[in-house]
Amino acid sequence: MPDTFCLAPNIWFFHHLAKAVCALFFRVVLRDGFDLREGDEYPARRPRLYTLNHTNSFLDPVLFAVQRKQLLYFLARGDVLYGFAWGVLPLIFPLLPVWRRREGQAYLKGNYSTFERCFDVWNRGGAVVIFSEGLCENRMGLKPLLKGTARLVWQSYGRGLDLEVVPVGVCFEHYSGTGKAARVRLGTPLNWQSLAKGALSPAHFYQAFNTALAPAMAACMVDPEESGYGAKFWSDVPPRTGWQQSMRCLSRLIHFPIAFPSRVMASLLTRGTVHFDAVYFVILMLSYPLSLLLLLVFGFSFFPGHAFVVCLCVALFPLIAWLGR
Repeated sequence: MPDTFCLAPNIWFFHHLAKAVCALFFRVVLRDGFDLREGDEYPARRPRLYTLNHTNSFLDPVLFAVQRKQLLYFLARGDVLYGFAWGVLPLIFPLLPVWRRREGQAYLKGNYSTFERCFDVWNRGGAVVIFSEGLCENRMGLKPLLKGTARLVWQSYGRGLDLEVVPVGVCFEHYSGTGKAARVRLGTPLNWQSLAKGALSPAHFYQAFNTALAPAMAACMVDPEESGYGAKFWSDVPPRTGWQQSMRCLSRLIHFPIAFPSRVMASLLTRGTVHFDAVYFVILMLSYPLSLLLLLVFGFSFFPGHAFVVCLCVALFPLIAWLGR
């Protein structure tokens, strides 16, 4: 059964197009690109639950999704999936809404259909992604885990699913724009079956499961207690050379007319929230190609006989951005 069993042809097209565009954009703006560490690949097709931390809004799932060949289904807060978001986001990444008690009792019954969808995905050998911390905060280190992950795993145990639970750490050097390193690290699958067999009650399993999952996830992330703001975690990122620093300064200078208004717009749209970095990336990803297109139009208008030179000059902008990231 292919990964696209639930995607209509047009959704399949948008999904893979979005992944390709995001991957290319990340390669250009993230320092040292992004990669998967040793032991990150799980090629065997089987029911799988990825447990992610949540520090950088929707950049966390997007960064993780573009690195996986398998189609991923993301459990997302139902209260943010309305209007434009609910109409557009599912065209890019399959989303399964989860409602919390604070949104109202009337919405909680929708979780039953969402959980059934998860079991349907797993019965077909698919993968689901859950943010085990529940809330998003721009800070290093693991936050307290909620019971949602444990509850879902316990229900899968009751249905006889051989679910593989994989802890994941998605980490960013900072949350203030481009030019940072990003890492996705996957840990060893959790041996939760022994916990389920020895559990005296669901509540007992929830506690034991979170106790085992927390250190497994923390091992994939930056240690907030480590000196030097996670220097050991980022030790594989080479320092910028003098030439690279020069290119970075040049990149900031020539991209200022694009970057500055984008930062201002992102700041206004996300004031008082943790979404600045993610919204800033989206604005750049949408505005940058349009800006290059405008440069081409102006170049062809003022220098009609030098099309090759105009195209070369415009091509230097993303090249310098990549060299100076």
